[in-house]
Amino acid sequence: MAVNCKINGKPVTVESGTTVLEAARGAGFEVPHFCWHPGLSRPANCRMCLVDASNSPKPIPSCYITVAENADYTTDSDHVRELRRAILEFILLNHPIDCAICDQAGECELQNNYFDYSLQESRLATDKVHKPKVTPLSDKIMFDGERCIVCTRCVRFCDEVAKSSEIGVINRGERSEIAIFPGRALSNPYSMNIVDICPVGALTSRDFRFKCRVWFMESVDSVCDGCARGCNVHLDHHKGEVMRFRPRENRSVNDWWMCDTGRLSYRGIHDERVLAPVVSSAGRTGRATWADGVSAAIELLREGASGLGIVLGATLDLESLFAARRLVREVLPQARVFMSAREDGRDQDDILLRDDKNPNRAGVAALFGELPGIAALRNAAHAGTVTHVLVIGHPPEAMDLGSSKLVMATTHVTEAVRAAAVVLPLQTHAEHDGTFINFEQHVQRFHGAVAPIGEALSGWQIIGKLSVGLGHDLRLTSAAAVFKALVAAEPAFAGMTHHSLGGSGCRLGSGIAADGASLVQSGPLVDPAPVPA
Repeated sequence: MAVNCKINGKPVTVESGTTVLEAARGAGFEVPHFCWHPGLSRPANCRMCLVDASNSPKPIPSCYITVAENADYTTDSDHVRELRRAILEFILLNHPIDCAICDQAGECELQNNYFDYSLQESRLATDKVHKPKVTPLSDKIMFDGERCIVCTRCVRFCDEVAKSSEIGVINRGERSEIAIFPGRALSNPYSMNIVDICPVGALTSRDFRFKCRVWFMESVDSVCDGCARGCNVHLDHHKGEVMRFRPRENRSVNDWWMCDTGRLSYRGIHDERVLAPVVSSAGRTGRATWADGVSAAIELLREGASGLGIVLGATLDLESLFAARRLVREVLPQARVFMSAREDGRDQDDILLRDDKNPNRAGVAALFGELPGIAALRNAAHAGTVTHVLVIGHPPEAMDLGSSKLVMATTHVTEAVRAAAVVLPLQTHAEHDGTFINFEQHVQRFHGAVAPIGEALSGWQIIGKLSVGLGHDLRLTSAAAVFKALVAAEPAFAGMTHHSLGGSGCRLGSGIAADGASLVQSGPLVDPAPVPA
């Protein structure tokens, strides 16, 4: 049922049960708050969101009270601003005011609201209350009790989302603080989300602590590649280095959260990378140019044309998989295709975690159907029906392919990579644009954030070079153009473009983006400038 009201004189219609704060936000009026979070219950304990209401003699907590029919709400009157000044003075009474050294500086809601609504000096005439400082809550999280404003977001997250209930509030009044219950440990797999939702610098990540000021970093929208869920993330980077992942809201995929393992998986982007083409010949292994590396790979592919196996990683983006399909169908039709995947985990739950640790297994299935795995490849190699192998994507630790000759286009160094005759450096998903399909058939776009490490190229670029060397130019010019060709070839992707997928993605075969917009283009698609091959 619809409810009509006015917010700051503007007529607004919302669904029954909508809070005044949410109605105001929807109408374009920002209401400051500390304890409220859209993914948690509403305790209304900070009172920062108080607004005037025509149907109440007193200011109301807008995060808790729902919109009433024909009521008028005022969110920014002189009276409301004075209330916020008083609330901020109360909250800041015992705050240490250590903004200059606080890791939350630049992202602190208390700091922002102070500049917006307060800007007054403290009138406290006594010593401030001191609480525990620099206290490890776990191997991932540090706690500073003096900065805590007891908004209880962290308590509610552990109770309502992680459902582990390790944290509570102890003591009373100005001496209240959060603490872990005796005999418990803050070890749930989503614990680092309390760092994100802490509105001040009370809870900080030990991994990111003192690493980089937030205003020095740039951020792009991306997707976590740690499992088949495909949590949406902000990828924050500085000077070509990925500094952290933070969850990005997508109600269709991960709500506002992500797991700790996925959050810390950014570390692997830079470690043990294949930096340049490597060619092994006559018992000698050495760095090569791209021209020499591709030439050596082409020679082996032609040599083993009748016994060629192509292995595609379930971590590859859709664009590279589609380019690989074209390579097989148009250039190497005699090749047998296999899939390489990360080993399954055993930590799946009802929140976000999946046992399948591959971001695009569904993408492989969408373009190739069910492919045999590495075990089948190993059997074929030992039987002699596969004599040469081209791997593109995830590098298995070891492949045990007997005397088969191996060409690998991959990201990281493993034992299998060291045994390859030719190695070509492949970009991670942080270094190029592309798309994944998660286990729920949700197609999601990610954006390149940092410059390629070493001389790495994307999967579709490497396949383009191989196709040219094999005498059949697939004319792969950009990720957007490859995706456009995929859409033209696969009806399930109808209407999709990199642009229309936006930040929320689209369910495969639906024709509707996650935000409800139609994927049908209103005008001609203009591809971005081609990426040099």
